Amino acid sequence: MDVAEPLNPDENFIDALSHDLREPARMVSQLLKLVKVKSEKQLDRDTTEYLDYAINASDKMDDMIRSLYKLNKAKLYKEEESLFSPSVLLEKVRCKLRNELKLSNARLKLDLDETCYGKADFSQSVLIELISNSIKHAKSEARLALHVSVKQQGSEVQIRVEDNGKGVPDFWLKRAFDPFKKASKDSLNSGIGLTRLKIITEKFGGKIAMNRTKEFHTCVTCTLS
Repeated sequence: MDVAEPLNPDENFIDALSHDLREPARMVSQLLKLVKVKSEKQLDRDTTEYLDYAINASDKMDDMIRSLYKLNKAKLYKEEESLFSPSVLLEKVRCKLRNELKLSNARLKLDLDETCYGKADFSQSVLIELISNSIKHAKSEARLALHVSVKQQGSEVQIRVEDNGKGVPDFWLKRAFDPFKKASKDSLNSGIGLTRLKIITEKFGGKIAMNRTKEFHTCVTCTLS
């Protein structure tokens, strides 16, 4: 279970600032969308395009502020270890990503231990983020195949997700966990999800890494201590 530690003054400031900045960003986006809807028939193509750029920029600003807030929260994350069932955990993930999995027609190959001892809630967050990323970067011409593994390795829990998606360029493999770094400029996500996982994983003495397999599949392995 997520338990927040008492915030220090700097963390309180970041919480308050993120809230205060998101409100005007959302307001600007909503007003621009309203202007576009009400005046669309009167606007020429160039003006409509400028409005779309402004709306997109406002939405990205809101997403970046929200992502910074999540990063701040990641540093405060705390969870006790417990015995959990990886298969039950994966069913929760399937439910959470039901629509995405259905639309992508993803094929899942599972390698799950019967039980594991570790941080169940965070393990679920890891699975959601990694599977969601795989779906976002699936090849349009091939059915997405996912190999999901959750295994107990001594006192550690190892989560591994491999996919046959588009893959990532060499330079990005080492920067995948940097804040706001994205494999594609066209991606709509903030690029903060993997950074958040890295912060929490390393906070608990674990490690996370991305590599390519010999089949050129993308594989992310997260080891939780």
